[in-house]
Amino acid sequence: MNKILILEDNPDLLEFYSDLLKKADYDVRTSSNSDEFFDWYERFHPDLLILDIKLNNSRLSGIQVFERLKLENNFTSQVIILSGEASRSEVAHSIKLGAYTFIEKSSGFNSMKFLNEVKQALKLKQQQQLSSALTTDKENLRYDLIREAPLIGKSSAIMQVKDRIARFAAGNVDVLIQGETGTGKDIVARQLYLQSERLGKPYVVVNSGGMPETLIDSELFGHKKGSFTGAVNDKQGFFEQASGGVLFLDEISNINANVQAKILRAIEQKEIRIVGGDTKKVDVRLIFACNKNLLKLVKEKSFRKDLFFRLDGNIIQLPPLRARSDDILILFHYFCEKYKQDQSGSFDIDLKKLRSEFLAYHWPGNVRELKKLTEYLFVMYDHFDNDIVIKELKRRKTGRQETIFNDIETIIANQDYEEATAEFDKKYLQYHLRRHNNKVSKVAKILNLNRSTIYQKINKYGIEI
Repeated sequence: MNKILILEDNPDLLEFYSDLLKKADYDVRTSSNSDEFFDWYERFHPDLLILDIKLNNSRLSGIQVFERLKLENNFTSQVIILSGEASRSEVAHSIKLGAYTFIEKSSGFNSMKFLNEVKQALKLKQQQQLSSALTTDKENLRYDLIREAPLIGKSSAIMQVKDRIARFAAGNVDVLIQGETGTGKDIVARQLYLQSERLGKPYVVVNSGGMPETLIDSELFGHKKGSFTGAVNDKQGFFEQASGGVLFLDEISNINANVQAKILRAIEQKEIRIVGGDTKKVDVRLIFACNKNLLKLVKEKSFRKDLFFRLDGNIIQLPPLRARSDDILILFHYFCEKYKQDQSGSFDIDLKKLRSEFLAYHWPGNVRELKKLTEYLFVMYDHFDNDIVIKELKRRKTGRQETIFNDIETIIANQDYEEATAEFDKKYLQYHLRRHNNKVSKVAKILNLNRSTIYQKINKYGIEI
């Protein structure tokens, strides 16, 4: 039941408004002066206030009451102003303060019109509450999603990236992300989406390098049935799928010049041409990513100059991990904590003592390589410490990875098929048992085999554990 609080100094009118609203099934409280009004307001939390502008025997007028309420941060009630003596400036001021409407107290007062205004004011209140709830839900969703895929780091290089993300996300501009493979271009693209007003709208990711050149036109812009051999149905392209939201085109340098021209048209004219069909308006924000220097490709005439310069200025350059020395240990610790939740392993490491070892490595695979190293440690060891981490880092530096294939050529050359496969099976099992200190349950989990199967192979091949 909606709650209404009335401030009216005329006792007969106060009773009249109250009875009228109660008969309409509203919960009503009344007050004849400002002090009594504020007492009720604090206890009652009304949805709608009906205020008389002119008040006798009251410390504050109706307008002054309204002005005081507007100073409160949590003021959300709707307000209807009543008066038979208000000046035009007073009415204008009350509307400027945010009153829903002004109703004149006169002989022409219409009860049905009054109740309809009350109904509409309360309807607006409900809509505002719903909008506020949706906004809160959206912000909570934004926070949760950003936390799931954060951009980790505190170095000056990554802080500059975060600043550009915030600036570009706030605007409705297309963005180019450049950086070496493994630097986290997909994370940056997702951050741009999550921090923008398009959160909740489609977010479509397209790996341009993974699409055949003959189909990329159709995949991006769609096609009409019969437009080419094999087009047995109409197809909606990625641009239409992302309409209203964001389209992330990864590895943009792999797209041919003809398709680049169509993308430029989509940027400038907000429309696409469907293969075998007509043009169509689309509202898509584009995020491009590339692991090459696009300006260099422009000079080599392998990328369109007009498309590049349409994006120039809206570029986020991701630094390689070797240029983020302050972030390497932060990232490693983050990945350790993350995999600790997903895996059954544990670790006991001193990051300060690992610093020199981590900084001495070039990290050609960037953040992705660091993440894979952490994953490898949890898969291969039930528990690891500084010594194990240093050992694995040294293997990466020297390129000497332990392998079960060291003598594979000898096996192939000197044994028949059944003997060779059995020998491989034995060495494969020995490798994993050695890696996990002969813990059969751990090996069974990693190889996705039953423990009984592992024991059968141990007996079959005479493996000592």
